[in-house]
Amino acid sequence: MPTGSHYFCMDEGMTKKRIAVAGAGKMARSRGRAFLETGRAQICAVASRRLDAAAACAAELGCDVWFDDTRRLAEAHPDAILIEVPHRAQDDITRQVLEDGFDVLIGGCLASDPAAGAVIVELARAGDRVVEAGYQRRYDPAWVAIRDLVATRELGEPVLAVTMALWRPDVDSWYCSQQDSGGMPLTHMSYCYLNAVRWILGRPVTVAAMAHRRGEVNPDFVDEETCAALIGFESGATLSATASYRGPVGMQDPQTRFVFTAGGLQVGGAAPADHDAITLLPDDGAAEVRTFPREPSAAVYQAHAFLDALESRRPARNPPEDALVDVHVAAAISQAAREGRTVELCPSATQ
Repeated sequence: MPTGSHYFCMDEGMTKKRIAVAGAGKMARSRGRAFLETGRAQICAVASRRLDAAAACAAELGCDVWFDDTRRLAEAHPDAILIEVPHRAQDDITRQVLEDGFDVLIGGCLASDPAAGAVIVELARAGDRVVEAGYQRRYDPAWVAIRDLVATRELGEPVLAVTMALWRPDVDSWYCSQQDSGGMPLTHMSYCYLNAVRWILGRPVTVAAMAHRRGEVNPDFVDEETCAALIGFESGATLSATASYRGPVGMQDPQTRFVFTAGGLQVGGAAPADHDAITLLPDDGAAEVRTFPREPSAAVYQAHAFLDALESRRPARNPPEDALVDVHVAAAISQAAREGRTVELCPSATQ
C-alpha cells in the first residue's frame, strides 16, 4: 500500500459500507468495481438518465436497485455516493447530495469551474461531509514513491517536471464539449498529470499557456483542443505540460520526467509486465529502476482511503479545498491561452 495508507481488514460480520452510484458509464463501472474489490463495500443503487443503462450497470456491480433520477438514490439509504457523470451535470448532483447530508467521492475533478467548486467546498465544510475528488494517481505506488523521493531530497531540489498527455476521444462525447466538460485543461490536463505533479512540487503561483484547435467546426467543441502550459511553483520549480485531443494512433506518450539539482527520474523503465516502474538517474551514480506491482489498482487504493475517511471523518488525499486548486489552475491555463499573458494565481485560491 502507498506510504501513509493501509489495508483495512474487515472483522467477520462487520457491515459493508453502502455506496450508491450516480452515473452508469465506463468510469462508474470501473470505480464501482474498485469499491467491490476492497471487500469493504457494496453497491446499493445506481442512477442514470437512461434506465436501461442504470439497470445494466447495477447488474454488473451486483446490485438490484436502479433509478432514472439521481435524487432517488437516497431511497437506498447509502453511506456515501459515487458520482461519475459529465462535469456540468456533476455540479448539480454534488450540491444535491451534499445538501441531503451524504459523503461523496466525485469521480471527476471537483467541479466544472471555480465558482461551482467554491460552493462545494462550503457545503462540505458546513455539513462536515467527506468529499474526495477522483485523482487516483495520488494513490499510485510509483507516484507516491516520487513524492517521498522529493520530500527526502534524495536527488536534490526539484527543478523541472515535463509531462505530455495525448488522447483521441470520440468527438461526439461529452469530453469534447466545452459546455459539458468545462474544457480540456480541466478534463484532461488536470488528470494527466497536473494534479499529481502539483501534489509533488507544491503550491503553483504562475501560469502561462498557448492553445488552439484544428479542424473542428462544431461551436461547442472544446476551446483548447491542444494546449501547452508552463506552471511556476512557489519553490522555484516549473512544470512544462502539454496535452492534446489529437493523439495519433500508435504514438506513445513520452515518459513523465522530473529534473533535480542532483539528477533526475522518469516514470517508466524496464519492468515486468505486471509492474510499473520509475527510473532514478543520479548525477553521481548508475541508473536505478524501482518497480511497483500494478495490482491492486490505484482506484482500489483510493476506494480504501475513501472508506477509511468515512470511518475516521478525516480527509483522504484529494479533499475539496485542495481539489479546488486544480480547478483554479485549469481556469488560469484557459485564461492565459486566451489572453496571451502570464496569469498570477491568487494565494487564497492555491493554499
